[in-house]
Amino acid sequence: MNISRENLDDLNAVIRVVFEPSDYQPKVDATLAEYRKKARFDGFRPGKVPPSLVKKMYGKSIQADEIQQLLSDTLNKYIQENNLKILGEPLPDVNSPDIDWDTQETFEFLFDIALSPDIQLKLSEKEMVNTYKITVSPEMIDKQIEDYARRFGSLQPAETISEEDVVKGDLCQLGSVEGGDDQSIHSHGTMIYVRTIGDDQVKKQFLGAKVGDQLTFNPKVAFPNETDRASLLKVKKEELENINTDFEFSISEVSRFAPAEIDQSLFDKTYGEGAVDSIEAFRTRIAEDLERQVSRESKYKFHLDAQAKLMDGTEVPLPEEFLKRWMMLTSKNNELTREQLDNDFPAFAHDLKWRMIKNTIIADQKLEATEEEIREQAIWAAQSRYFQYGIYDAPPEQLFQLADVLLKNEEEKNRIADVILENKVIDYVSTKFGLVEQEISLDDFNKMMDENKK
Repeated sequence: MNISRENLDDLNAVIRVVFEPSDYQPKVDATLAEYRKKARFDGFRPGKVPPSLVKKMYGKSIQADEIQQLLSDTLNKYIQENNLKILGEPLPDVNSPDIDWDTQETFEFLFDIALSPDIQLKLSEKEMVNTYKITVSPEMIDKQIEDYARRFGSLQPAETISEEDVVKGDLCQLGSVEGGDDQSIHSHGTMIYVRTIGDDQVKKQFLGAKVGDQLTFNPKVAFPNETDRASLLKVKKEELENINTDFEFSISEVSRFAPAEIDQSLFDKTYGEGAVDSIEAFRTRIAEDLERQVSRESKYKFHLDAQAKLMDGTEVPLPEEFLKRWMMLTSKNNELTREQLDNDFPAFAHDLKWRMIKNTIIADQKLEATEEEIREQAIWAAQSRYFQYGIYDAPPEQLFQLADVLLKNEEEKNRIADVILENKVIDYVSTKFGLVEQEISLDDFNKMMDENKK
């Protein structure tokens, strides 16, 4: 066996592999012997098939399989032993000689590889990066208190209907219905949120009405959305086409949402019983929460700025043509065109460059994500998922259970570990750049973030 490498430039190389019969024939013979033990041919007992017949039937296909496996093992071993840092995977060279599996005994293979460039990081305190201290204003605290009051509010009986009210009653179809009166629709205990009524004239009928009143309207006019109308009438969507008559709605209840009182009950519901015992302590606790929240926003902004500074100040040349070829060959999108790939490549190249810079810092600084850190991050990820559904007080045991589920998924666990390592990279970088702290209001900070997205 002969294997060699020719560097075409700093980023591209060709590996040449040549196999002689002595490299692959022993494995081919061993596999044929195993086939002979199991082969079944008419006229021969199992295991007694002549070797020449087995070789004639299976020899060439077994030889091709063994050479392909030997080639894969040889390439991987060569790359590992020579500590080659490659991008993507080896690809057959366009100048590879043709293979005749039936007649050849010596086989030559050529593979293109892309070499990962050496990255020289330039970290200096002369490179300045802004950090932002977002001020927590009294207005922010007031708004958060208002949000808590609404979150823990409740529906209360009301005398007359306003636009924000929920109205309950019986909805009965009027007029003659084909098939007899027993076929008409009677929807009992129907709930209508007045704001969702899509017709202004119908909505005016509701506004100011009270319990005991009877209103007449056509649901098709009042609720143009078929999903809402089907839910209102408690029928299937496909049944709506034949329902275009007036209905009578008899009001039995009017409920109005009332925010919770800002008292001890609200304090307990928000932070747990007895954790806060006064409005002053409530505001202080909210301010602390907001400080942590805006601190995360500020850290995220620094993360973006530090990443951009590293990307701008670090040269990372890429073997673009090789990468595009590799992407085309390995894409699961069978309809991917070269034009689409060219359009998408800058985003791919950006992500790849950042990954290479990040991995360089991780390797140089020997950063790692411990099991304890991974579990802690998984618990935070679990809590974030509950937050998405408006659940802010999930019991710890539920968070632990969901975290365990996340960590059983190896892909999810690796993603969590990657988040931890990237944060450690940014923490390290923050000690190397010069930092300029700026105080800023949340409104101005949000405007700045919006401008950056444009």
